[in-house]
Amino acid sequence: MSNLNKELYNFLIENKSNITDEWLAGKLLDNPSFIQNDKEKFLRDENGFLIEAISSVYIQDKKEYRAYIENRAFQVAEIRVKESFPLYESIHGFNKVRKIFWNYVEKFIEQTEEKVTGIDVAIWSDLMNTAIDYIIELFAKHHHEYSHKILTTNQALITELSSPVIPIKEGIGVLPLIGSIDNDRAKLIFESTLAQSYAKKITTIFIDFSAVPILDSTVAHQLYQLLLALNLIGVEAIYSGIRPELAQSMLSLEIDFTSIKTYSSLMQALKENS
Repeated sequence: MSNLNKELYNFLIENKSNITDEWLAGKLLDNPSFIQNDKEKFLRDENGFLIEAISSVYIQDKKEYRAYIENRAFQVAEIRVKESFPLYESIHGFNKVRKIFWNYVEKFIEQTEEKVTGIDVAIWSDLMNTAIDYIIELFAKHHHEYSHKILTTNQALITELSSPVIPIKEGIGVLPLIGSIDNDRAKLIFESTLAQSYAKKITTIFIDFSAVPILDSTVAHQLYQLLLALNLIGVEAIYSGIRPELAQSMLSLEIDFTSIKTYSSLMQALKENS
């Protein structure tokens, strides 16, 4: 590390607040409502970290500054996802910082008493752009991963809530299936029904298909596997509301359904088994 690099680093850190002020002023010019409530301190701290991370490329080797960056990138991406802050807005913000940051590198070049060569400038520019590009790439990766995690969790919750096992009296529950069922939802229904039946100490469950418009043979097979799995944990499954088109899908599997109790409606099933 050269003394000139160290001086540049110190200059940038000393001007961290000024760089942040210019960045915030630019954001407010683009969007007057950008800063709301108590977000200014968070934005200042976040941008201050970003400036430190970029500046560190001038005094640390590649492994050191990347480790420094990675320690915070996931946390910031997680916060942004939770706030539903658009990814493109974050990337736009990074590029705003890039421009302002380089302006301060130029200010350092103008006022330093040491000789700065064209090679120095080229190296500094390359280091800065490499660092910022890496930060954007890493941030976008974590943003995508956490967004996918949230989406998957929410989808599972929605599916579970849309397929609840409802206890109607001790040991007896009803699972009303509503809407289309694809392979993914059938898998979640399988897992959720087993877990809920066990947790709620269900011994008999009425699975009603009245509000299911259609089933393909693969999904029908998964629901048949659910019946077998329920039997294994001591739960008797009784089907109701199977319309003719659903019956055809089930029969196409060439599985013997004669041992399964089925009824035309949930009301009839409950009446016959109460």
